Amino acid sequence: MSAVCAGEELGASYVAKDPYAAKSPDIIQCLSYWDSLRGDRRAPAWHEFDWLKFPVEIIAFCGVIDIKREPLDFIYRFWGTAHAKTMSQEMTGKSVSDMKPESEAKSVYDQYLETLKSEKPRLFVNTIRTNTLGTELTEVSLRLPFSDTGEQINHILAFSDMRQDLSDFEAAFYEAMSQ
Repeated sequence: MSAVCAGEELGASYVAKDPYAAKSPDIIQCLSYWDSLRGDRRAPAWHEFDWLKFPVEIIAFCGVIDIKREPLDFIYRFWGTAHAKTMSQEMTGKSVSDMKPESEAKSVYDQYLETLKSEKPRLFVNTIRTNTLGTELTEVSLRLPFSDTGEQINHILAFSDMRQDLSDFEAAFYEAMSQ
C-alpha cells in the first residue's frame, strides 16, 4: 500500500508481514505479552495491559489509539515521546488524520483499519521516502488490537521501530514539517 500526496516531500508505503514470523526480540516479546493477556479470546481488554510488563526501552516508540465509530476515526490516547521528537509533532488527543505529512497519516490510518478489520496482530514494514533529502527509510510497526467488551476492537497499541535510522527519520520529518 502506498500514499504519496501531491506537493509533499515525504512519501509513505508499507507491506504487511506475518507478525509471528518476526525476528525482532522486541516484537516477539510484545506479541508474547499480548498473547498471554488474550488467552483464548479474540483480544485482551485494555484495562489488563500493564506498561510495567512491557519492554521499557520501546515505550517511547509506542502509541495507543482509541477507536471512534460513526464516523470511524482513530484517536491517539498516548503518543510516545520518541514519536513526538522524531516526527516533530504531538498527537495525544488528536486523530491520526491530523498527522503530518498527509501521506504518513494515510499510511498509518490504513494500517489501523487493516488491524481493526482483521482483529489480529498485524506487522507492517514501512518505507518512508524523502525527495529533498534523497533518502529511503525503513520502519517496522506492530499493531496489537484490544477489546474491552470482547465483541469489538476498541483500542490498538502500536510499536513503531525506527531506532536504526532515528536521526535520518528526525531529519526527514523535520524537513517535511517545514514545508
